[in-house]
Amino acid sequence: MALLGEGIVQGLVLGVVFGLLLKLATKAVKTFLLVFFLAVKWLEARHIVIVDWHRLTNGVLGSEELVINQATELVESLIEMGAFGAALVGGFYLAHRLTT
Repeated sequence: MALLGEGIVQGLVLGVVFGLLLKLATKAVKTFLLVFFLAVKWLEARHIVIVDWHRLTNGVLGSEELVINQATELVESLIEMGAFGAALVGGFYLAHRLTT
């Protein structure tokens, strides 16, 4: 029983630490991207850098069919992975239940 409690406490502590680190990293990346975008726009406004915004987005905006196909394949893959994951957990639980 003590081993189970220790595992729960360790899982809880690691979950909190990972959650805080993920939140901190996410905030840092968002801040970096915002500063980078603002710097690029400021350099473009000063005519130091020339950015062809239409060329950057043409690949995404010009191929709606490709995006729809990729999104459909992604959803199908997620459904298959979800079913596999649920079956895996169910099998693990069943095996654990039968051996106890």
